[in-house]
Amino acid sequence: MTISAGIGIANFSFDDNRGFWKWVDLCDSGGVDSIWQSDRIISTDANLECMSVMAALAGGTKRIKFGMNVASLGLRDPVLTAKQCATIDVLSDGRLLPAFGIGSSRSR
Repeated sequence: MTISAGIGIANFSFDDNRGFWKWVDLCDSGGVDSIWQSDRIISTDANLECMSVMAALAGGTKRIKFGMNVASLGLRDPVLTAKQCATIDVLSDGRLLPAFGIGSSRSR
């Protein structure tokens, strides 16, 4: 049996993009199986747009899988979201782990 560990990103808690990429590199080389980005369109906390982060991780990592925790289809065009996910998955050699939901009542 294999045990894997994933790490979630709820907010952008880094000082700048260099801190983010340093953390991502440590995860990618350090045995972390996956990175999960929360999908918040509007928030009082600093956060990045989920699909853009997925695309960046596709190009900026070699091994690690990544996904959204959970993409809010109530706030996104489902056809465009499907196309974005398919594109990111192809370019990352199948490392995207998509997850979808309707969002929470707090996000509306």
